Amino acid sequence: MELLGSLFNLSVVVFVVATMLSMGLALDLSQIIAPLKKPLLVADVLVTNFLLVPLLALLVLFLVPVDEGTKIGLILLSLAAGAPFTPKLAELAKGDTALATAVMLLQMVVTVLILPFALPLMLGGDVSVDSLAIANSLVVMMLIPLAIALWVKAKFETVAATWQGRMVKLSNLALLMLIVLMTILHGKDVLGVSWYDMVAVVLFMVASLFIGYIAGGKLYHNRVVSSLSAGQRNVSAALVVAAQNFDDPKVSIIIIAVSVIGLFLLIGAAKMFVKEEI
Repeated sequence: MELLGSLFNLSVVVFVVATMLSMGLALDLSQIIAPLKKPLLVADVLVTNFLLVPLLALLVLFLVPVDEGTKIGLILLSLAAGAPFTPKLAELAKGDTALATAVMLLQMVVTVLILPFALPLMLGGDVSVDSLAIANSLVVMMLIPLAIALWVKAKFETVAATWQGRMVKLSNLALLMLIVLMTILHGKDVLGVSWYDMVAVVLFMVASLFIGYIAGGKLYHNRVVSSLSAGQRNVSAALVVAAQNFDDPKVSIIIIAVSVIGLFLLIGAAKMFVKEEI
């Protein structure tokens, strides 16, 4: 079991790094910088994702009785924004993918800066988190690979086009390994997730989508990106922190549960946005 545990942690690292590389190799930096020059948009993104969504998580945890692992998992997810899947969701919703990418990058950078210090404050009690280690791991495994990939895309477009597909496949394979290893290592724990846990997860995700939608303003494309980016939490970052800082397997189990449930909820939301536009 110790070997499988080590493979699980390795799969987390491969998934995160490959995801960041695949995203950077597909991006045009000039297209994603422009939206970040709009102060109101930047303020909306920051307030929604790093104030309203974490407060929502605390409200859900106040209303729904859950155990400590679920509590840590939801709070961790509420502080982890900037999911690589957000631009794809915007594409499915026929929204502005360049805006979605810019928002995702902004969220990712702020997550690295805020999560290590906000997490201990929100958890309180006797929970001890190594803030410097969290920041270091997120920078090394997320921002540095992303920066390298963006540079390669700018300088060697043919190479980027060749390797981008390979990184997508590697990311998908690592995610599959994560699910398989999670099932083997913690299958009984997953089956033991209570209805209260599921209610808390679904309530948190649906409410996050709604809050993002309201905060997005009047423009359709802004509403779509704001809603989807608030609802899609950064599972990659959350898994990195969970694997390195918490021994309770329930924390990772809840994060995986959110990623699976969220996939269906968010794709459904993207399709609803298409109908709304029509």
